[in-house]
Amino acid sequence: MEQLSSVSKTLRSSQGVLVNALPTQYEMQLWSLVEEHVPQPEEGSPRAILLCKDDQQARAIHAQFVQLAKAKDLTVDLIVEKGNKLQQRNDLFDGTEIIVGTTRRMAELYFQNGFNIKKLKLFVILELDLHMRQGHKGYIVRMTESLPKCKVIFFSANADEERTLGYLDEFYPNIQQLELSEEA
Repeated sequence: MEQLSSVSKTLRSSQGVLVNALPTQYEMQLWSLVEEHVPQPEEGSPRAILLCKDDQQARAIHAQFVQLAKAKDLTVDLIVEKGNKLQQRNDLFDGTEIIVGTTRRMAELYFQNGFNIKKLKLFVILELDLHMRQGHKGYIVRMTESLPKCKVIFFSANADEERTLGYLDEFYPNIQQLELSEEA
């Protein structure tokens, strides 16, 4: 918990945070960040969105979040490439508090008006550097341009990568940068 407490603290005083860290340093602690912004169930739009690098990562985080969300009666939906798009869209339409998914499918459903983000409080992108290498910059740009005023957290193992820095300089010039220490 100590590792991500500095992220929470920085996020309170800033709109966005770039965290330079490996997934092993933060994945097991992501729930505490999400729980801080989505403390109880609410009808309607999602309050947190987590974009993952691939289906496998999204499924693992979704499984973890479903277990943890039961105690709070929160709903968590999974939106991935290898899933039934119509079913995923219907699930989102029914309402959810937290969405975990892959960038491409999430953007696809969002652009088809599959879900409303008016009440969004937290937008998280895991492994931003990999998203940029996979060619997802266009999806990310379009989604982040339409975000309401909400907190944004980017996690990146290589925050100094040119593509990542170029994106952040263009769209988040005042982003706060943090580096998690090696011990997890």
